[in-house]
Amino acid sequence: MASAQTAISRKQLKETQRERLISAMLGAVLRRGYADVSVAQVIAHAKVSRPTFYEYFADKQECFLAVHDEIFARLFERVEHAVRESIPERAVQVAIRTMVERAEASPRQARLLVNETPAGGWRALERRDEAIRRLEELIEGARARAPSGSCTPDLPLTALIGAVGNLLAPRLRRNEHDLRALADELETWIDTYGHPSERHRWRTLEPGPELPPPEHVAALTLQPPPPLGPGRPNLPSMEVARMQRERILYATAEAAMCKGYTAATISDIACAAKVDRRVFYENFRDKQDAFLAVHELAFQQMMAVCASAFFSRSSWPERIWASLHAGTHFDATYPVLSHIGYVESHAVGSPAIQRVEDSHAAFKIFLQEGFTQAERPPAGAALDAIAKTVFEVGYTQARIGRAQTLPRMVPLCAYLILTPFIGREAANEFVDAQLALLTRDRARAKGPTR
Repeated sequence: MASAQTAISRKQLKETQRERLISAMLGAVLRRGYADVSVAQVIAHAKVSRPTFYEYFADKQECFLAVHDEIFARLFERVEHAVRESIPERAVQVAIRTMVERAEASPRQARLLVNETPAGGWRALERRDEAIRRLEELIEGARARAPSGSCTPDLPLTALIGAVGNLLAPRLRRNEHDLRALADELETWIDTYGHPSERHRWRTLEPGPELPPPEHVAALTLQPPPPLGPGRPNLPSMEVARMQRERILYATAEAAMCKGYTAATISDIACAAKVDRRVFYENFRDKQDAFLAVHELAFQQMMAVCASAFFSRSSWPERIWASLHAGTHFDATYPVLSHIGYVESHAVGSPAIQRVEDSHAAFKIFLQEGFTQAERPPAGAALDAIAKTVFEVGYTQARIGRAQTLPRMVPLCAYLILTPFIGREAANEFVDAQLALLTRDRARAKGPTR
């Protein structure tokens, strides 16, 4: 009897110690950010020894992932219950509303999921992607039970769920915890994509047809200069400095694509750039400074390309198509730069996160003209939701190393942007007309058949 009680006491102690470690990790990450948290800080807050920490977790990341898994398990349970209690044709809207309401009820836990997980390295990104897949499967399973002919949102759930996290992230960083209006506006926005389920065409992220290179990117070249040879270069010192800086920039992007920001080191970057570490520090303060410079380079070039394409067309839908075509081709042409923008930004820290938010705000400028096309203006959160969903489409491709497929996502992204303003039918007709023009142009380019 005594040994059984002792065993129970030990089990309770272990459970308590593990709970304290998880709670300490959550608090430390929210205070400092994942990159700046150490095991020493976690065990000090949890009041356990270092050996005790390693009884439960192999390292800091494993402890962090345990926190993520526990928080997501509670979220999934809430969404599952809400979807089960709703009518199947409203499964998408109910799930999204529940995610927002859960963030309002538990903002600290939600902030870890949507802000800190993307900054936790590639294993954490894998957890994020798996969480999105599980929610998608849950919602699709419920929607499959809807009566034949029921209208449900014709949207790619993978992008939508990821976008909701990206919508919540800045609000939670600003400690905005009253999210009821956001839930209402998102539901209204999602409703604009309603269509009988058996006639859906945009539910997946399957790439569309190949698109020819747009004229606004054809002349653009962004390549690192060749490495300097041995000995003193026969070049002006300013030219040498410029070449070395550009090589470091591209080496930084390549390191992020190969290893991820968290794992990449300054030695990795200097080696790839074929420069000495001292040269790196002559140009950049630290690793974060170099990554921010790459992000700024990519953003400036992307905006220049998109703006040039946008203003080359007459009607707003054509402007949207042209800017998407140019922007996605830029991503496909320079995948190492797009990887920084889509995948690694959160890991770089708060300055990069703010720049991502600024890039979304800049992208929304292209959408503003849509209000002049709309008989009934979309919900207040629509612009933000559209921008985040289109961004998530880019993320899903860049994350798996398929940036070259992004131009084939132009029809989907155009549909996502246009529908809330001109209606689903008109958006589909416009997309089909653009694809028909491409088919006709290809036929003309081939010439008459004999």
